[in-house]
Amino acid sequence: MTTIEGLFGAGDAVGGTPHAFSSGSFTEGRLAAKAACKYIDDGKGEGIVVSDEQINRRKKEIYKPLEHYKIYRNEIVAGDVNPHYINPKQGLDRLQKLMDEYCGGVTVSYMTNEKLLNIALKKLRVMEEDLESLAAKDIHELLRAWELRHRHRAAECVTQHTLFRKETRWPGYYYRGDAMKVDDENWHVLTVSRRDPKTGEYTMEKAPCYHLVSENE
Repeated sequence: MTTIEGLFGAGDAVGGTPHAFSSGSFTEGRLAAKAACKYIDDGKGEGIVVSDEQINRRKKEIYKPLEHYKIYRNEIVAGDVNPHYINPKQGLDRLQKLMDEYCGGVTVSYMTNEKLLNIALKKLRVMEEDLESLAAKDIHELLRAWELRHRHRAAECVTQHTLFRKETRWPGYYYRGDAMKVDDENWHVLTVSRRDPKTGEYTMEKAPCYHLVSENE
């Protein structure tokens, strides 16, 4: 369960780490589902009330890519190019190229800097607008469409954290070309972010990093 009473999560939802691989996320999903069922069986979910209006609004939101495809599926101009929508594969290719080139991916030898990270955030904002035009031709693509949206948000969080930490901590996942040294004095800490769901703005702060096992042990 997350810090929100009655809300359970798995994968990136419980740590925001790119290390949440498929097998780990699958295992966390099973644990979360079992914990949620136990939470309900123990009678702890009785005070949680969800209105029909909330359910219908969420259903409309979830199935929107399917509806969008039905409306514009005959507008394809070549191959799978459609001026009215993007499919999950197109969106994923775009996101991976964006993060690779601007946020320290393998093709740039894991190197980034403040200017590139700000460009990445700008392109991620433009992409978020385009994700409103996601289309899915079937249930499988619908799953991929929502996976893409969640990946996009995770990518935005990673970019914000990389921008906030003005140092290079290697071994890790990237180099900051404008801050190439490890800075234990200022950055031997965890970073915590909060995103305002209404404005999309992030607030960042440092949190203490406690070592359960000392370096000498």
